[in-house]
Amino acid sequence: MKKNLRWKALLILLLTSVALWQLHYTWRLHRLTPEDKRNMTEEELARLHDKAIHLGLDLQGGMHLVLQVDHSALSEEESKDATDRALEILRNRIDQFGVYEPSIEKQGGDRIIIQLPGVVDRERAKALIGKTALLEFKIVEEPERTNQIFQEIDEALHKIEVEASGEDTLNLAPNPFLSFLFNFGGDLVANNRDKSEVEKILSSEETKGIIPKDLEISWGNEVVVEGFRYRPLYLLKKKAELTGAAIQDARAGIGTNDNPNGVKVDLTMSREARSLWAAITGANVNRRLAIVLDNTVYSAPIIRERIRGGVSQIDMGNSSISDAQDLAIVLRAGALPAPVILIEERSVGPSLGKDSIEKGIRSVLWGGALVLLFMLIYYNLSGAVAIVALLLNLIFLFAILSAFRATLTLPGIAGIILTIGIAVDANVLIFERIREEIRSGKTLRTAIDTGYTLAFRTILDSNVTTLLTALILYWFGTGPIRGFAVTLSIGIICSFFTAIVFTRLVFDFATSRLNVKKLRI
Repeated sequence: MKKNLRWKALLILLLTSVALWQLHYTWRLHRLTPEDKRNMTEEELARLHDKAIHLGLDLQGGMHLVLQVDHSALSEEESKDATDRALEILRNRIDQFGVYEPSIEKQGGDRIIIQLPGVVDRERAKALIGKTALLEFKIVEEPERTNQIFQEIDEALHKIEVEASGEDTLNLAPNPFLSFLFNFGGDLVANNRDKSEVEKILSSEETKGIIPKDLEISWGNEVVVEGFRYRPLYLLKKKAELTGAAIQDARAGIGTNDNPNGVKVDLTMSREARSLWAAITGANVNRRLAIVLDNTVYSAPIIRERIRGGVSQIDMGNSSISDAQDLAIVLRAGALPAPVILIEERSVGPSLGKDSIEKGIRSVLWGGALVLLFMLIYYNLSGAVAIVALLLNLIFLFAILSAFRATLTLPGIAGIILTIGIAVDANVLIFERIREEIRSGKTLRTAIDTGYTLAFRTILDSNVTTLLTALILYWFGTGPIRGFAVTLSIGIICSFFTAIVFTRLVFDFATSRLNVKKLRI
């Protein structure tokens, strides 16, 4: 008996020590001041976040998005698994973005629900998620041919205006298209405020008839120089020489060929694409190669020599390093199979999350206090044993949530409150059985043994049925329902252990080691 008590005591001591060690990460994280977080490296803070209890969207704030995958431009074959592929790509992007415990789930045939706890920069997150990220490498047409085609557009538009105005041609501009464009740094550019007028011209049937079928016109990324905003206009080969599928890795960095402080994204081709990349660059030396993302030209560097190593670079211009990091993320994750449309957005502010935590804690404390007061009054010192078992139960529960990276939500707190009731119920069953055995005239030792034996089956049956219900809720439920099921499941297992093992250990120790003959129960 003494040997068994020793092993049980060591087991409980070991489990409690491990649980407290696991919980100290959460304690450390929530005691960090903003200054402490600034002094920590990203790796240190990420490691602490990873080992602490993760809070859900309703407790720490964040974003709730509902996206719809646009299948309209897809063939029947492509449309079959487009939503599943989009889901996987979005999951990869969000994982690399660094959101802790995001929830990404498919709803119906074409919708995706995303919950991002703790996200502060909402616009950046939406841009990252919504970017199609179709990367293409296209050859820029020679400047001479580009000028020739643009002049033909001018002549055609001028002729139409002359015919429409009759004899009154004095006020007509000889170059209705090129008047919007000018040379800046070797590129034909348009003022940002004239972009809509230029697009109107380019979308006209007259212009479309002049542009050769194998060419297309694309805008470049907006450039800002001393407050002046402009966008380059490129004439490109319509057929892409290479696509983003050839990208093996993409990394943001500082220092481009033209600017040591410029922001860039370094691209590494896959092994299969390197020979093709070498052939493409070798055949187009001294020509410009446009790097096009979602029909926008990010950069168009001149190919100086044949590139054999499968390495290239996107010059991000005046963009920030966070923009480059986001672009690298979407390129590594791959392009979406179809555009996604944001159809619903809800935000939960940190203040609301904090208020939810405070109310949840208060409810746990008040509910627990009332239950514990009842146990002390009704069961005397045995009630104190039940209280210690309940505290131990909560320590184990929170430690397991932390260790297995489960997410604590507001419904999860409700599950914890229910767990308190289940734990107390188990102790009530045991104590009542012991009382009955004592009243029947049995010795204390025999009454305890019989009480636990008789109560065990009832406690096991009730806990198993409740656990099965919780597992069903987790399996078929989503979001908050799962949060409730997780804490309830863990709480049932912990309460069963503390009620059967811990309280029994205390009573066995009292009767065998302390030689207690009478129990206040």
